[in-house]
Amino acid sequence: MSDKTRPSDSSSPGNVYLVFYNVFLCLGWLIVLIQTMHHLVYEGSVTGLWESTSSVLKIFQTLAVLEIVHSAVGLVPSSVMMVLPQVFSRLTVLWPILCTFENTHTSIGLPMLLVAWSVTEVIRYSFYFLNILKQVPSILTYLRYTLFIVLYPLGVTGELLCVYAALPVVADTRVYSITFPNAINFAFDFYYALVIFVILYIPCFPMLYMHMLAQRRKVLGGPHKKTE
Repeated sequence: MSDKTRPSDSSSPGNVYLVFYNVFLCLGWLIVLIQTMHHLVYEGSVTGLWESTSSVLKIFQTLAVLEIVHSAVGLVPSSVMMVLPQVFSRLTVLWPILCTFENTHTSIGLPMLLVAWSVTEVIRYSFYFLNILKQVPSILTYLRYTLFIVLYPLGVTGELLCVYAALPVVADTRVYSITFPNAINFAFDFYYALVIFVILYIPCFPMLYMHMLAQRRKVLGGPHKKTE
């Protein structure tokens, strides 16, 4: 997602709202991160991790829908086409997958995505609200444009592993699928929808990853950046 912010006036109504939004989301994801690490350290098992984190996770991941709205109405300059796939993919993994299929709660993909999502979002939302206030420390800028190199692949791998764990159950139960005949004369196969969803990662992941690498070079400079 783009890190540019609107106007220089941090006291404008739009920026005041964005500061509160980003601070609120940052704190929410910090809670998810603390819950995740506490469970993994003290329990030493994936068992029970979903129960420890799901309530807060549902709230703060779902609130990311507002980022699409922010882009669409011009509150931030981020492209809707860049924000939409990231928000959509996470919500798909969260609601139809993790909230529906209990076997995904013991998948190794769950701690992977929880760690990747929460660390990424704590840094990202911190960067956003401090950027509006023009108080971003250099270390936070570095982390914002560096940790994704590991965290983004980690999160995507976790998401795919959770979807993979759900596929056999989806095939057996046909949950969320609509079959003929029916009153609306429409059929939908959730299993194949998930297969397509996974396939879409093939073009989308490299595109988004290269976009973020380009942003990193722009902000931090490449290895051959000239010094004054």
